[in-house]
Amino acid sequence: MVWLVVHLVATAVLTGVAWASLGVIYPAFALVGAAEWPRYHAAHVRAITRVIVVPWVAQGVSTAALLLDPPDGRFGAAAVLAAFALAAVVLTFAGAVPAHNRLGAAATADARTLTTLNRVHLVRSLIWTAEAVLAALLLVR
Repeated sequence: MVWLVVHLVATAVLTGVAWASLGVIYPAFALVGAAEWPRYHAAHVRAITRVIVVPWVAQGVSTAALLLDPPDGRFGAAAVLAAFALAAVVLTFAGAVPAHNRLGAAATADARTLTTLNRVHLVRSLIWTAEAVLAALLLVR
């Protein structure tokens, strides 16, 4: 049960950061001037990495632990949690990282790239939300 609590907390943190990024941080990118953009985006990437690395590692470790020892023998539920976690990782490296790389190389926050980033990030936010809800339901049942 401890691993399920770890998983819930880690996923809840990722969920909160995801929705804050989608609703506040990414929209603010468009307000940054060209002269400040490269430094601003680089600082954002460094800062957000520090915020998410611990919960993401905790989510990964807890996912493995839940697959090895499912809560109350519910392997199917652990597998769904793992699928959500994997989907978020794939979306991150296939969509968000390339978008951030393009933004980092750009002179300003390109609107088309921001739209792509927001779409990818919306899906990740929904995945993390569903994962957090499922983990919470498993804890109370």
